[in-house]
Amino acid sequence: MAILFSHVTMESDYGIGEFFACGFPNDEDDLDGCIAYEEYLMEVSDDAVIDVHVEAYLYGDGETVRATPEELAYMIQRLEHDPLFLQDHCNNTADYDFEIHYKPDELFGEDFSEM
Repeated sequence: MAILFSHVTMESDYGIGEFFACGFPNDEDDLDGCIAYEEYLMEVSDDAVIDVHVEAYLYGDGETVRATPEELAYMIQRLEHDPLFLQDHCNNTADYDFEIHYKPDELFGEDFSEM
């Protein structure tokens, strides 16, 4: 079994944020539920274009499965103990870039700002 997880880097005028995610996010919807992603957005006060870079990694061989949150925590723990863990024990299978056009006022829908 090969476990799929990703290193995500987000950059905008509000700074850089980095975190690991289960699977291989390739759009904004795939990041929903990631605490680090939501924390980054909380710091964005005006409309912003956020550049996102995703590096996908596989750990293991065989059928590919999306990492569970527990498996992701294990991968992060391994990385903390061995800074070369990604390089030495995982395969970088893909890199992907996309943009998020974030508008804080639209977080709760268009009607929210009219109240």
